[in-house]
Amino acid sequence: MEDFQSPPIVLDTNVLVAGACRRESSFAYELLLGVLEERFPIILTEPIVLVYLDVLARPAVRALTGLTRRQSKELVTDLIALSRKVQLRFSWRPNLKDESDNKFVEAAIRTAEVIATYNVRDFRSPDLTPHGWTVLTPQEFLARYS
Repeated sequence: MEDFQSPPIVLDTNVLVAGACRRESSFAYELLLGVLEERFPIILTEPIVLVYLDVLARPAVRALTGLTRRQSKELVTDLIALSRKVQLRFSWRPNLKDESDNKFVEAAIRTAEVIATYNVRDFRSPDLTPHGWTVLTPQEFLARYS
């Protein structure tokens, strides 16, 4: 069997939160663990880091994940330390139905890699296909690159 190396991934916030719940049977947890164990490279931009910090600090999300504010910040800090940072330098901007999803597409387009999300349909648009990135669920990503 060939050994396929994982491309860098951009984790949608829904995958980060699901992974932070630390349910061992969860594909999101397995994917997040793979990032933290440096098996899967992660791409981050400043806007993505800010949304991660914001979402993980929400009381409802903290109750769901069981993480304290400090643990949430430490998780994001660990991801930053492991990430391939990307600075966005282009004038074209995606225009997805959910404006908050654009930051993930921008990072993926810049690096031509994979967005891991549970909202695959939200990221599929004929306008985006020529830019060389892929959208996969955590399960699809792991099946392809584990």
